[in-house]
Amino acid sequence: MYYICKVSRKGQITIPVKLRRKYNIRSEVALIEEDGKIILVPLIPFEELFGIDGEKALETAKELLANKVREIKLEKKIRD
Repeated sequence: MYYICKVSRKGQITIPVKLRRKYNIRSEVALIEEDGKIILVPLIPFEELFGIDGEKALETAKELLANKVREIKLEKKIRD
């Protein structure tokens, strides 16, 4: 199946509601250019990936990221 979408003067398109619902598209999509095609990939908020524990998982991920950033900075200091 295919859909025809109009492109506004600002370069905006509207994704048909049937596709937004089917692929759970809410606020963001990634656009990937590959082999002369444009691919839309739905981006799911991180919190939603973990259900009930979404907030807890987000806190843990932020802590892990902060630790990794500190680690990279320390490694850079040692090398310089």
